[in-house]
Amino acid sequence: MNEVEVFKALGDPTRLKILKSVHHGEKCICEIVPSTGKSQPNVSQHLKVLKNAGLIHKRKEGTNIFVLASHKDVFQIIDIVNRMEG
Repeated sequence: MNEVEVFKALGDPTRLKILKSVHHGEKCICEIVPSTGKSQPNVSQHLKVLKNAGLIHKRKEGTNIFVLASHKDVFQIIDIVNRMEG
């Protein structure tokens, strides 16, 4: 995991929405797409960035793809930044 790739991945609002949607556990991409307000192809591109940064795992079950955060520590980073804003 490259720290530059991690911070790059965290620097996009859509990718943050994706991460927040899997904060409490694994979710199907079909559940993630509506929460972002983006198209499925657009979300797929963001998932690729998150996967390349090592922030998510994906698994396939039948025709569904499920996404899970790789490291719960990423949510601590997000929380720290949110506290810095206030």
